[in-house]
Formats: sequence, C-alpha cells, structure tokens
Amino acid sequence: MSEKRNFYVELPRIKRKSKSWEGKVIEYLLNHPSGKAATEFSMEALTAFWLAEALEGQVSSEELSKACWSAIEKLEGKLATVRRIAGIEKLPSSYTIGLSTSPTNVTDTKNNQNLNDETLVSTSDDLVQDEDVDDLIELELPEEIKQINNLFNVQ
Repeated sequence: MSEKRNFYVELPRIKRKSKSWEGKVIEYLLNHPSGKAATEFSMEALTAFWLAEALEGQVSSEELSKACWSAIEKLEGKLATVRRIAGIEKLPSSYTIGLSTSPTNVTDTKNNQNLNDETLVSTSDDLVQDEDVDDLIELELPEEIKQINNLFNVQ
C-alpha cells in the first residue's frame, strides 16, 4: 500500500489581546474594507518578510534572486505606505541601517517593548570605521520602486 503524503502545511491560529498592537492589527485585517480574507493578508506579509530565508539553499540562485527582488519590492511598497500614513517623507540621511545575519531585535509582543539594549537604527556618529561599515551594502532600487518613490515624493 502506498503511503499518502501531506501536500499542505498549516500555521496554527494566532490569538492576541484586542488592546495590544498585534490585536489591533488582527482586528483591522478581519474587518478590512476590501473584504479580503485576513489569512491572505497574513500570508502576503509573512511571505514578503521570510521568503529569502525560507528559500535560501533550497532553490536555484536564479529563483532565489527573483524571490528576493519580489520580497524587496513588496516590503519597499509597504514602507512607502507607512511613510505616507506617518507623514514621513524620507529618513534623514544621518540614519544608517545595518544589515546583519544574526537576529538583533527581540520584541516583547505582549507589551510592544524592545528587549534589546541595542537598536537596529543608529546615527552615523555611532559607526566605528572598519567595524560596522562592513555590514552595510548599497542596493540599486528597481525601476518600479523608483516610480513608487516618485509618486510619494520620496527621493
């Protein structure tokens, strides 16, 4: 007798207190004006955020590159929306974001508090020559993102 294979994976239900930030997000998604299922919004966000790590070492470099660009475009599009809502045109040029391969930000999701002593965003004054600069890379924005930035007057 052949063994049946399960072709699906499932993420257990997520439950948060309604007064927490995460609870407010869930409530917003459940009542989104588009009527789209909250699970679809959740999967879009999860995929954009975790796709690169999930595919690393699992697919060809060409497919990984395509997936990474897709994730970048979605995340940059969301960042443009967040900046528009907050009225933030652009981060000051004195801010630098360091990229790291290890987790550097731990958040207490129940209280919405950062549990780390260090932050992900630091001013250029905090950078030590040859120490932190090695972790920074410059990325060329795809044309679509440049158009989005122009649309929101972000340079």
